[in-house]
Amino acid sequence: MVAKPARDQRTPSQSHSSGSYRETGMGMAERLYRNGWEPFDYLKVSVVQKPAREHMYKRIPVSKLTGTEQFKNVGSKKFSVQEFWSYGFSNLNSNVLRGALAEFIVENALRGSEQIDVRNPWGDSDVIAPDGKKIEVKCCSYIQDWDQNDFSKILWSGLKAKTLYWSSAVSDFPRSPADYKSDIYVLALFKHQDHATLDILDMNQWCFYVLSKDRIKELSKNGNSISLIRLEKFDITPVGFTEISKTIADIPALN
Repeated sequence: MVAKPARDQRTPSQSHSSGSYRETGMGMAERLYRNGWEPFDYLKVSVVQKPAREHMYKRIPVSKLTGTEQFKNVGSKKFSVQEFWSYGFSNLNSNVLRGALAEFIVENALRGSEQIDVRNPWGDSDVIAPDGKKIEVKCCSYIQDWDQNDFSKILWSGLKAKTLYWSSAVSDFPRSPADYKSDIYVLALFKHQDHATLDILDMNQWCFYVLSKDRIKELSKNGNSISLIRLEKFDITPVGFTEISKTIADIPALN
């Protein structure tokens, strides 16, 4: 007599698929959670403290590249970092790059290019002013990098943030609610609306709304986003590239 195979111990969260089974999204989340995985949501999920490791790999310091650096061990081929930049980052109006470009523009408005350090995408703020003020830069554009039936509505989002990186040699995650992390908010707008003459390198095609943390909090009603319509309702006037530095300097520092 042949013994019957044991009844499988599938949970209700697992479903059959082609003779085997696969977990539903909820079942997988439950299994991963019970095995130590934690869901991660920038605004909704608390980051759980982790024990420090005795030995860990620390972040490698980043040095500025010049573009002339050559790729190595490529046989008879020869290609440089500059060629990679041209290949991967020529479309400055793409959503992937436009935000970093806006930060770079603000950096150059505040200091000489030789004083600009490598961009840190993980900091609490995007730019540090010469007087120490922390600056968050947000960017919007009417014209996108895809076919459009109409111009995009202008809405700057992500004004609030959590402390997402761990500290104390990766010994714990700081617990903090989503909040305004910077002293100054620069809402950059690539305002040009003519596809034929669009030039994202032309600062006359940009404008910048420079607001203190208290003002952005007031206008957004303590929210995570703010629209151009809202700014215009309260007669908030933008400035040009050459006025960014003075406008930021004139905003009183917070205690």
